[in-house]
Amino acid sequence: MIKNTSKRLFIFAGEKSGDLHGSHLIEALKHKHPSLFIEGVAGPKMRLHAISGPLTMEDFEVMGFSDVIRALPKLYSHFYKIRDHILATSPDVTLLIDYPGFNMRLAKALRQKGYRGKIVQYISPTVWAWGKHRIDELVKTLDLLLTIYPFEASYFTHTKLNVAYVGNPLTEYLSNYRYDEAWQEKIALPKTEQLIALFPGSRESEIKRNLPVMLEAAAMIKEKHPEALFAISCAHQHTQQFFNEISGKLPSQLHSAIFFVPREFTYELMRDSRTAIAKSGTVTLELALHRRPTVVIYMLTWLNRLYAQFVLKLNLPHYCIVNILAKHDVFPELIESGLTAHNLFNHFQTLNDNTPARQACQKTCAELHHILQTNVPTSTHAANILAELLA
Repeated sequence: MIKNTSKRLFIFAGEKSGDLHGSHLIEALKHKHPSLFIEGVAGPKMRLHAISGPLTMEDFEVMGFSDVIRALPKLYSHFYKIRDHILATSPDVTLLIDYPGFNMRLAKALRQKGYRGKIVQYISPTVWAWGKHRIDELVKTLDLLLTIYPFEASYFTHTKLNVAYVGNPLTEYLSNYRYDEAWQEKIALPKTEQLIALFPGSRESEIKRNLPVMLEAAAMIKEKHPEALFAISCAHQHTQQFFNEISGKLPSQLHSAIFFVPREFTYELMRDSRTAIAKSGTVTLELALHRRPTVVIYMLTWLNRLYAQFVLKLNLPHYCIVNILAKHDVFPELIESGLTAHNLFNHFQTLNDNTPARQACQKTCAELHHILQTNVPTSTHAANILAELLA
């Protein structure tokens, strides 16, 4: 329990997922400690809790690599504005949500300028994959690291950093989610037992790399399963725009089988599809928690490929978080050289048909709930730990 009502908390959320996590955390904190003063960089969900600050989440949203380059002067200006605001107001705790590149630099800059408040990172950078070199930096600048995967703490056991697993927020969101039973009617999507979900990614560059091979495989699937329909998740308008650009190269019978699903029906699509093809990322865990067999693809840019091979010397047994959590192949992974439409089709067939592989996949997906489970909801758990820092 916070005894001093003058305690101050600053929260930074630089993207939509951070805004979502932050909003749930703020609700849990305010429920227990209504007198706590909270400000920060907030998105629309956090602002529903009357959170304001020197800048908003929208000021930091950048979609692609080229956009980042163009936005660098603005982002540098924003960086120093946030740093100076925190130094001037000296909150008792600064909570940084995800957004690792920016947040690690901000934490370091605050320490260098003498900030003596507690710094907390909520959602660890992927030190287990892309960033083991970041561990020392996190240890030097943070007072607390809140993780959302149970295995992450093991990477810090040799350090003095306080690391706490608070559960995975997806399990909390799904348990409270209300599915719209009329979603297919609302987008004129016919009902079929062979509804195939495609998740090419949210950024324009991802869509351009992933969607063509997905659609090439979809043409093969359509030939094998004439009744199949394909629902492309549209996290961004770029998805449909790019599809229109390449649609002329697709078989005519595929055109009438393609439908676009807006972001608000993402979970409905996951629940009601039979099988999915998805770009590696958080979406694969969401699919697993819906027990939806999925083929995972990941196509690196040439720059990322060189960086992974020669700088990070990356050689992981698994890239998909579902397989990492389960410690074995649950979802087939097609990474780089193995990513062809033919291979994608073959793996899809194995999971889509009533095979032992499909049954085993769904069984392990069900077990993930137990792997990620905690005694209290993630936001409540995180709020309880933050309350101890603020006491």
